[in-house]
Amino acid sequence: MSLESENRPRLLELLFKESFRYSADGAFQLTSGKKTAYYIDCKKVSLDAEGATLIGQEIFEAIKTLPVEGVGGMTLGADPIATAVSVISFLEKQPIQAFIVRKTPKAHGSKRQIEGNLHEGAKVVVVEDVVTTGGSTLRTLEILEKAGYAVLKVIALVDRKEGGREAIAQTGVRFESLFTIDDFTRHIV
Repeated sequence: MSLESENRPRLLELLFKESFRYSADGAFQLTSGKKTAYYIDCKKVSLDAEGATLIGQEIFEAIKTLPVEGVGGMTLGADPIATAVSVISFLEKQPIQAFIVRKTPKAHGSKRQIEGNLHEGAKVVVVEDVVTTGGSTLRTLEILEKAGYAVLKVIALVDRKEGGREAIAQTGVRFESLFTIDDFTRHIV
């Protein structure tokens, strides 16, 4: 997915400046345990007022023509993204509910694994901050499918291009990203 809007260059600038880190010696460890030379902590931008607004606008533009009723994903990376999209959708008079998928069901109270105000069978878009192998996204899709929700597509802020896109595509769900790792690494000298 290539979104060309006036907001896109500014969003990339924020992500590169605030979220992207590079170390030639591969000092960063990913969730998978793999070591890598670059790390992207999108929460530094998705939790920023300007960054959240830009993210919300970009993703809303990408989904506004779909029959989407909810937007969310696995906590914690997806939480501020889903909220930003939901707020922008309300301001655009096309409200979309935000939801959160817990890694494990809540141990008390409602014992829910999916939090939000979605009706049974709702059509949803899954959002992610960074997709590497796609493991957490696949887990999210499994949880949502089991709960009876229809996933229309997955949108990530950044695709690290390490197999996640392909793994998600094998489920039959469309995958898009606002940026790929190439948008960041081309600036490394």
